[in-house]
Amino acid sequence: MIGGILVLGGGFGLYSAGLIKLPAEQNQQMANAVSAAEDKIAELENRLDEAGAGAGAAAQDVSNSVSALEQKVSELEGKLQDAGTSSGSGAPEGLDDLRSEVDALRSQVEASSNGSGAAAGGDGAPANLQPLEDRIAALESETSSSTSEADKLTGSVSGLETEFSDLKKQIGDLQTRLENTEATAKAAQTAVSTSDVSLKTLADSQARATETLSSLSADIKSVGAANTSALEDIRAEMKSLSARLEQVESTMGDATARELAARALSVSALKSAVDSGRPYRTELAAVKAGLPSDMDLSALESHAESGVEPTAVLIAQFPPVAREMFQTFATPDETGDVFDNLLASARSIVAIRGPGDEDGTGPQATLRRMETAVSNGDLETALTAYKALPEKAQAAGAEWAKKAEARVEVDTLTDKASQEVLNALGAKDS
Repeated sequence: MIGGILVLGGGFGLYSAGLIKLPAEQNQQMANAVSAAEDKIAELENRLDEAGAGAGAAAQDVSNSVSALEQKVSELEGKLQDAGTSSGSGAPEGLDDLRSEVDALRSQVEASSNGSGAAAGGDGAPANLQPLEDRIAALESETSSSTSEADKLTGSVSGLETEFSDLKKQIGDLQTRLENTEATAKAAQTAVSTSDVSLKTLADSQARATETLSSLSADIKSVGAANTSALEDIRAEMKSLSARLEQVESTMGDATARELAARALSVSALKSAVDSGRPYRTELAAVKAGLPSDMDLSALESHAESGVEPTAVLIAQFPPVAREMFQTFATPDETGDVFDNLLASARSIVAIRGPGDEDGTGPQATLRRMETAVSNGDLETALTAYKALPEKAQAAGAEWAKKAEARVEVDTLTDKASQEVLNALGAKDS
């Protein structure tokens, strides 16, 4: 019982010190417990006085129980101290008196413990400590509840601190966004100011452009009037020139007649240049402009820079060429007699052909026909006979034949161009 009182006194002391905070209902219960404890203490004091002499053999057990209870009271005080730190302070009325009585009871228990050895041989009944142990268990349960509530409060405080940190972070983000918005607003204000200046400048430029446009309109009207006057003068001059041109055309013929006349003159100049053997590039260009585009003038163009040999020159160049061609098939027969050899040699030097030789079929007759055609200026017939000669004879006269072919081609094309002009003139007259 003494141990229970000590435990109860320790709990009361912790409650009085403000280490344990109980709800209002528990405070009322505590006040009732304090009142009951005071009665118990008074009763215990009477019993202690009566049992002081008769502790007997149970004194040692009581001492051991008291020590165990004191240890529990100390542990309970530590738990209550921890719970009181989290729960706050506050005690009901009358706790100071109860604290004093518990302290006095503690002193009496200590005195009783010291004297328990002397009374070890006396008689006495063992103390009933069960009620105190029940009270201690109840206090421990309440202490655990207080500790659990304190832990819950601590968790709530931690959650509040976390929420507070999140709120601070959100406030910081909002402040940053507000600063960015203010910067954007300032930039927009600056842009608006710049736009106002630009609009004013544009308005000034538009005003100047309007003035310039008005001035240009006046100048255009002035220039238009001047151009109208000049145009009338030009029209009058053109009318006068048209009248004069009609008079000239009536005198010289129309443009078609003049063009045909010019083409005839260019063909005549080309033929004169070709006949003389000089270059005719300029004359050919003038004739080509008036000829049909599908007309083949490649033969004329190939000799335009150098010209072609005149027919008279080709006639003069042919006799030595004819002797060379004759020598290729008139070689003396080495098996014949001396007279035949001498006669053949003479023939190779001087072509001795009778008047009827060109009617034959041999190379001599062919060469004779070629000589006759050349002497008559018929180069086309001469080239036909040339192509009938043996290969050796053709090789001997190849250079002359090439010049003659060029002459024939040029003369043919020149005659064709002249005929085109004549046909055009005939169509104009008809």
